[in-house]
Amino acid sequence: MYEYGSSPRARQDGLLEEAVGEELLLYDQNSHTAHCLSPVAACVWRHCDGERNLAELAILAGASEDLVADALHELREKYLLAIEPELSQSTVPGESRREAIVRAARYGAAAAAGSMIVSATAATPATAASGVPKCVPNESSEKNLTCCLCKNDCVGGFVTKFDCENFCKTAPRTGFVEYKIEYVCGP
Repeated sequence: MYEYGSSPRARQDGLLEEAVGEELLLYDQNSHTAHCLSPVAACVWRHCDGERNLAELAILAGASEDLVADALHELREKYLLAIEPELSQSTVPGESRREAIVRAARYGAAAAAGSMIVSATAATPATAASGVPKCVPNESSEKNLTCCLCKNDCVGGFVTKFDCENFCKTAPRTGFVEYKIEYVCGP
């Protein structure tokens, strides 16, 4: 099990937020990155006020402490926390260091398989000025890239067409145009 030394606080500056059902869409104005938080990650982020610890966040989210720790880890990786909790591995009686490492690796693999935050970088004004955005065939060696084309923006990285369509509904975009797998955004 993991414990956090300090109580986390959600970053508020430079972020625009929009609720989409139980999920939360955060747009980072500094990095031009949109983050779609799962219901658990959204609940954790909303309650990160610098006063609540891991156990309290788990109760509020209605989730296990391990799941909340995974959400905090992802929020930390995406720079969505103003005060980042210090992660320290607690000692479990009767558990060897090797067993703890294997257990931590297992949780890490499970967390990687089911990410709670999906992020996509939006085109900056300079990129957008270089030409009309459109979806173009993926010619790189990377597989499974996607193109999400809104009426005034092109963004890659969305896993599903549904996520793309919801992203295109948020300001400052003005609507959905198309979603293609194995494509990337181009001029």
